[in-house]
Amino acid sequence: MEFRTASSFKPGRIAIAVAIALSLAACGRSTGSGNGNRVVGVSKQINEFMYEIGAQDNLVARDLTSIYPPAIRSLPSVGYHRALSAEGIISMKPTLFLTDGNVGPDAVLDQLRKVGIPMLVIKPGESLDSAQMLMTQLGKQFHREKAADSVIAKWRSGMDSVWQDTAQWTGKPHPRVLIMHFGQIGNSYLAVGGEGPATQMLRWAGAANAIDSTRTMTRLTPELIAQLAPDIIIATDVGFDRVGSADKFAALPGVNLTPAGRNKRIYRINEQELLYFGPRTPATVRELVTMVHPPAAQ
Repeated sequence: MEFRTASSFKPGRIAIAVAIALSLAACGRSTGSGNGNRVVGVSKQINEFMYEIGAQDNLVARDLTSIYPPAIRSLPSVGYHRALSAEGIISMKPTLFLTDGNVGPDAVLDQLRKVGIPMLVIKPGESLDSAQMLMTQLGKQFHREKAADSVIAKWRSGMDSVWQDTAQWTGKPHPRVLIMHFGQIGNSYLAVGGEGPATQMLRWAGAANAIDSTRTMTRLTPELIAQLAPDIIIATDVGFDRVGSADKFAALPGVNLTPAGRNKRIYRINEQELLYFGPRTPATVRELVTMVHPPAAQ
């Protein structure tokens, strides 16, 4: 199991995870699995994986963006993962605060440390291998090793099938796709770039990311959207739903000047499917193929 301190994610921060781990023995609390577990999970990826391996009974609360599988919505939310409430977390009487480190504000984490709530920060799965390692780690943490192995075996088989199909796009045009993600804190649209899961899935689907940037997220303006001139726009669910329909999205400033906007090639996808790797990745790639290479165009 890999532990990371909170300072690993934001410079200058106290090593919260280590400090809390040291207080664990003094508090007499246990982070092992069992009926006594009360886990507040703040990570879309981790929480989905918990359900995949059958460890969901350990969860007592989630963050606002953890909405898959649908059953998780029945759990109380402690707020947006970057704008958490210490009171809400503490009220759940957790024996463990479980996260991938993408949490805040710092003051909330300091409060959790002061009251002695154990914190486990697990490195997120940013590649296929590390995502599957995350699944293995969670299996060990909650004594669901066999279930984790079974999920990973099926997941790998699905990826083998995807890679066999990827060869068909060799030598064919790769449409340029702009993935527009709505940033809930900044209340603005962001382009998903970099070499993360979304970009890789686009390649497997025979497409190219329209934004050539090493940054994971780039704030979009109407001018930049028009300049990128994507053939296709894929909007994540929150931002798409705020607008209401593909036709309305195509009329947005900047979008209306792109080939995607003019040809009404605007599609909706759930953000969890694109922003991290998981057992659903093979199905997500096939979903992308239907958007990028519709049957009539093949």
